[in-house]
Amino acid sequence: MLTVAEGRQQGFFDASWCGGVVEPESFYGLLAEHGQRIVRDADFAPCYSENRGRPSIPPSHLAKILLLAYREGASDEQAMERVRFDLRWKVALGLPLDHPGYHATTLSRFRARLLLHGMERLALEGTIALAAELGLLEGQVEQIVDSTPMLGAAATQDTVRLVRGGVKKLIDAVAGADPQAGGRLARGLAFGYARPRQKPECDWRSKPARERMLTEVATDAERALRAVEGEDELMGADEVAEAHRLLREIVGQDFCVDEDDVPRLRRGVAPGRILSLVDPEMRHGRKSSATAFDGYKIHAAGPAAQPLISAVEVGPGGEHDGRHAPALIDQQPEPLRPERILGDTAYGDQTTREALAERGVDVLAPVPEPAPREGRLPKSAFAVDLRAATVTCPAEQVAPIPTHAQRSGERVVRFAGAVCAACPLKARCCPGPAGRQVRLLRREDLAQAGRAALAEPGPREHLRRTRPRLERLLGLLARRYHARQSRYFGRRKALLQAAWSAALVNLHPIGAALRAQGAR
Repeated sequence: MLTVAEGRQQGFFDASWCGGVVEPESFYGLLAEHGQRIVRDADFAPCYSENRGRPSIPPSHLAKILLLAYREGASDEQAMERVRFDLRWKVALGLPLDHPGYHATTLSRFRARLLLHGMERLALEGTIALAAELGLLEGQVEQIVDSTPMLGAAATQDTVRLVRGGVKKLIDAVAGADPQAGGRLARGLAFGYARPRQKPECDWRSKPARERMLTEVATDAERALRAVEGEDELMGADEVAEAHRLLREIVGQDFCVDEDDVPRLRRGVAPGRILSLVDPEMRHGRKSSATAFDGYKIHAAGPAAQPLISAVEVGPGGEHDGRHAPALIDQQPEPLRPERILGDTAYGDQTTREALAERGVDVLAPVPEPAPREGRLPKSAFAVDLRAATVTCPAEQVAPIPTHAQRSGERVVRFAGAVCAACPLKARCCPGPAGRQVRLLRREDLAQAGRAALAEPGPREHLRRTRPRLERLLGLLARRYHARQSRYFGRRKALLQAAWSAALVNLHPIGAALRAQGAR
C-alpha cells in the first residue's frame, strides 16, 4: 500500500491520497514505494556543487522522470506535461496534485550533467546494486553476451552533401577564429556553400556527368583543406582542427588522389564510412547477412540464471561484437564479474578470447573457422599437438611447429614440398608446387579449448538453451522501452538511453522480488 513518508504530515493536495487508484504492483507504485532504493540524491553529488548556486530540483526526481519518459517513449516536452497532468506520474514521483511540473529543458540539462561527469550508466548500476542486495545475483558464475541494432537519429547523407557540408563546417570554423580568413576561404572556392545541402546543377542521371561533378566537388574540398593547412595559426584553433580532420576523413573515404592530384571516386564502400555530419559517429551496420541498418549497436551482458542486464555498451554499427566484450566485463564490480561468458560466433574469435583470458574469464562460444576453398582440405583436418609441438596431416605426415612466430604472433607450419608431391591427397590439399602450410593462431590453445568444449553434448546443449535468454531481454529493451531508435545524436547520448532503458528491464525481476519480500 502506498503511504506517506514517515514523519511527514499529509497535505490536502498530496498525491498519496490517490494511492488506491494506482496499483502498488504497477511500475508507478514501484517507483513511489521503492524509488529511493533505485536512485538517491546522494548518487548525483558529483554533478552538483554543495555550497554554490541556487537550490536545484532534487536530482532523484529528474532521474525518475527520465525513467518514466524512456518507459513510455515520451519526449522531454511530453514528459513534463505528464508530470503536470498525469496522476500516475505524480504518485510515482511523490508530488502534490497541484504541482505545476518543470520546464522541458530541465531534463536536457540533467542529461548534460550526467554526460559531463561520466554517469551515463548510473540508473543501471543502481538496479544492479539493488538486485545484489535482494540476493538475485548470488552464485553468479556465467553471463550471456549479445548485441542488438540501435538506429541512428540522423539521416544518412550522400557523398555530395557530406563533402559540401564538411566544407561549410570548415568555412564556419575558420570564420569563427578569423572572420577575414573565413571570407577569403569562401571566395577562393569554386562553389557557393551558403546552402550546402543543395546539390550543384548536374545531370545526376548520367553516370559520366555525375562522376565529373563528384570530382569537381572533391577538388573544391581539397582546395579548402590545403588553404587551411597553409595557416598554422588557424590550424591551432581546436574547432578549425576538428573541422579540418572531419573533412579530410570524408574526402578520403570516398575519393583517392591520382598522380595529378585530382580526387577520383573510389569503388565500393569504405569500412567505417562516415554517414552523417549531424552524427559523425553512426555507421553502416549489419546484424545478419539479410539485415542492414545505419546507426549503433547496443552490446549487453546479463547473468545466465536471472532475467537481468548487468552491463551495457554502445558502439558504431559496423564494429565487431567481440570487441566490446572486455568493456562489458570491466564496467562491472569485481565481485559480480562472471567466470565464463556464453555467446555466438562473434565472441569466439581469437582476439576476444585473449582479452577475456587476461581477465580470468572463459568463453563458451563457437570458434569461427575460415571457409576453405571448394574441394580443399580445411585446417581442421590437421591434428595440432601443442605439447609435442607437431602438426599431423590427414595422410599421417608430421611437421614440427616452429618456435619463431611472425610479427602478428602467428606461427606457420610448413610441410616439405617433396613429401606433399608424393601424397595422394595433394590435389585437395595443396595443388601448387610447394608443400602445405598451416597457420597457427597466437593463442591456438584457447581456440583448441573452445572447440573441445563444444565437442561435448552437455556444453553444446547448455549454450543452445541458455543464450536466447538475453535475446529476449534485448527485445524488451528495444521494442517495449523504445531503444531500437536512438533519441539523440552521438554515441554517449545513445549509451545513456540504452543504459537507462536497461535499468527498466531490470526493474521487472526487482519489482517481483520486492513484492515477494513485502508479502513475507
